[in-house]
Amino acid sequence: LTENIINTETQIECTGIFTKYESQGYAPACWIYTQMDGQLTHGYDNVTEALKDSCNIFFYDVGRRLGISLLDEYAQKFGLGEYTGIEVYESKGHVAGPGYTESLGQKWYDGNTLPAAIGQENNQFTPIQLANYVATLANGGTHYSAHLLKEVKSSDFSQVVYQYEPEVLNELDLDPENLEAVTRGMLMVTQPGGSAYSYGFNTLDIQVAAKTGSAQVSSATESNAVFVCFAPYEDPEIALAIVVEKGGSGSTLSSIAVEILDYYFSSGSGMETVEGENTLLR
Repeated sequence: LTENIINTETQIECTGIFTKYESQGYAPACWIYTQMDGQLTHGYDNVTEALKDSCNIFFYDVGRRLGISLLDEYAQKFGLGEYTGIEVYESKGHVAGPGYTESLGQKWYDGNTLPAAIGQENNQFTPIQLANYVATLANGGTHYSAHLLKEVKSSDFSQVVYQYEPEVLNELDLDPENLEAVTRGMLMVTQPGGSAYSYGFNTLDIQVAAKTGSAQVSSATESNAVFVCFAPYEDPEIALAIVVEKGGSGSTLSSIAVEILDYYFSSGSGMETVEGENTLLR
């Protein structure tokens, strides 16, 4: 959207199978085409609808047009495959691309951009990278360093000896119309007709923007289930990234997210309130 490869109204037809590289022996399919034995596709989707539908064909085509260099550039701006700055040891992971593939002694082909565009190929991201990525979307494009430590006090709690100051790593210049097209697609995931709606989002008093994912490991292994979200949609306070190894579809994690969000927004009901610092809870 930012690079004007597409706009918010651009429609791409889900043909079921992406045939651009068919002559080279590579023709990946959309998940709905595979699950429905070739009897169903998503039809024409714009970017908002494609996010709601998780349409592989849409993002294969957009990724191909954009190219792997720009895909990687934007992934890194959002902190994917980069250190988050959190105060404990963390894995950096990496973004898929010619450089990493060649470091493994393998050859990069143009068709590799397709799975990279939907988060597959050699992409490896951590849950906290995903949560921080979603938080950056939710706040309008300010990418902050992640942190655990809020403040340090003296042993008698009388003085604050250190207080964490938010650190901005970079700012993304996101057009509000483009950003709204993306976040609205995420909102539709949890609304009637969305893949996560039936898992309890109808029971929450707030609107949630979310995205499901199935991170494939190998053809012989069940995919890792991934679910990311932020809430409330209109005035975000919290971002989540939930990953279950070999969990299959990300939509199955929706109920976990619902429980976390319900607890967060219910003022901690069901747990004793902390009266003061240095207080032990049962």
